[in-house]
Amino acid sequence: MGNDVTATLEARDLQAIDKVIYQAPQEELVARTMFNVKTDINPGAETYGYYVMTRSGAAKIIANGADDLPLVDIDMKRYQSPIFTIAAGVRYSRQEIRQAQMMGTSIDATKAEVARRTIAEKENSFVFVGDPKVNHKGVANAEGIQVINSAKTWKTMTSDEIVEQLRTSRAKITIIPGFKSANLKLMIAPEQFEELNRRYSDYDSRSIMKVLQENGWFSSIEQVYDLKGVGTNKTDSFIIMDTKPSTCEILIPEDIVRLEVEWAYPNWKVPFEERCGGALIRTPYAIVRVDGI
Repeated sequence: MGNDVTATLEARDLQAIDKVIYQAPQEELVARTMFNVKTDINPGAETYGYYVMTRSGAAKIIANGADDLPLVDIDMKRYQSPIFTIAAGVRYSRQEIRQAQMMGTSIDATKAEVARRTIAEKENSFVFVGDPKVNHKGVANAEGIQVINSAKTWKTMTSDEIVEQLRTSRAKITIIPGFKSANLKLMIAPEQFEELNRRYSDYDSRSIMKVLQENGWFSSIEQVYDLKGVGTNKTDSFIIMDTKPSTCEILIPEDIVRLEVEWAYPNWKVPFEERCGGALIRTPYAIVRVDGI
């Protein structure tokens, strides 16, 4: 039987890999659950151009025949966002393949699952904080967002103080013309997200989370790992923001794809990649980041 073993990846092996790669659980794709995903760009493009609003703009009443028309384009800045390749790969040795063929099974697809998760984690990180190695910023550190420093950490705050801080931070957006009824999301670093499960007080058995949900200030409250250490002096942060496409969306010209397998003794290599432009932030002033929580 050993003479029949080819020690090459077979169709059933690639099918097992594809089943894992192309069916990522929703909890891995954190950023995609929060923002619109823009996919109508050719993956061969190196950059994507878009406009960023530097302020909310203003119209004015002009006299008949006047030529001093207020032009909103002075409130807009043209950006060219580079599009990058996020890649990872897995290796299968000849011996692993021989063993699977001997048993009449496909190869273990666990390695492909790890590769998929690695790419998803990089995508999330790229959207939220960018990557300094390629000089690209994300939602949490984009130019023009509102940044506030917290006077106290949430562990030392009372429940009332946490809720009041969230209310006043939210107001930084809702007072902007056109954002009074904005569909805002609250994104919180992991440790502070758990603080919201704290009992509100000795006299109120609700959690802080429950109080916030009943207030109806946010369409959702999300834990975002990438907000850990993202603030000033590497402190933890929360973000409140409008998540309409006109404020922010994710650019993914090409979702994760498996490329042709490659042979280099003694392993078969299976590469995966996606094309990602990160976060396209068009109205940065509709994003509030609070540090030091």
